Amino acid sequence: EFVSDIGNESDRLTRMTQKLLTLSKADAQTTCEHEVVDLGETVRRVFRMLVPLADRTQIQLTASLDRGCYVLSMEDDAYQIIFNLVENGIKYNHAGGSVHVTVRHTQDEAELLVEDTGMGIPQDAIEHIFERFYKGKDSDGKSFGIGLALSRMIIAGQKGTVKAENRKNAGAMFTIRFYKGTV
Repeated sequence: EFVSDIGNESDRLTRMTQKLLTLSKADAQTTCEHEVVDLGETVRRVFRMLVPLADRTQIQLTASLDRGCYVLSMEDDAYQIIFNLVENGIKYNHAGGSVHVTVRHTQDEAELLVEDTGMGIPQDAIEHIFERFYKGKDSDGKSFGIGLALSRMIIAGQKGTVKAENRKNAGAMFTIRFYKGTV
């Protein structure tokens, strides 16, 4: 059990280090590179990676994906944004809960919604969760950190917007709008 705890902590520190490196890279980047990214396919890739975590915590992952919802981004950036939001939806949820991702598009924008049935965002933290190095805690004492700041930085660099809010019944909802020709 102790060896397993050490391995889990090592994995957590590795993830944190990778996020810090990505944040530093985003700070230093002066030009934006783009490729055509299929948001639906990116959601599928994220789900494949996070199904083991969702299964361990008995969280159901579901999606509603418009076909042909393409944006200009870097695949790694789009993946990072979706991964952060879905992983948080799993981590800050309860056994038997769910995370639902919606990808849809209009003529002017692509929209990504990530909704969960977890405990939601503490009211005093909702204005700060996108701040770099803000270290808040949820109602269960779990801390949260730089993943959302990194996501917002990537989205802002692509001229998109992100909004967080608590759902009426339970959980949180993140809405990201990628404008035509941007992420």
